[in-house]
Amino acid sequence: MVNLAAPVLGGFQDSLDTAFGVTAGWWVGHLLVVGILALSVVALQNRHHITNHSGFGRSTLMDASATLALTAVQYSVFTGSFGWPDGISLSLSIICTLALRWHVLIVE
Repeated sequence: MVNLAAPVLGGFQDSLDTAFGVTAGWWVGHLLVVGILALSVVALQNRHHITNHSGFGRSTLMDASATLALTAVQYSVFTGSFGWPDGISLSLSIICTLALRWHVLIVE
């Protein structure tokens, strides 16, 4: 059987194979990939309804993307420049980014 889910799911597919066995893991992995694709298609088809009725506007999406970008930059500085472990760097970058976001919103 060709395992098309392995490139998409990466190491998670190996965990599925370990947890469920090779055959059941293959099925679960492929069902996950098909489900992800189906949900993506439904979201794309209903994107106007989602943007108009979800409460998320351009400002919310810009705020979320800026928060994610700042977290990624801080994480790369903490791991690359300081050599800190991944978990500590991720935790600290999330905390610092959310604190900075809170300060900007309060001052604004």
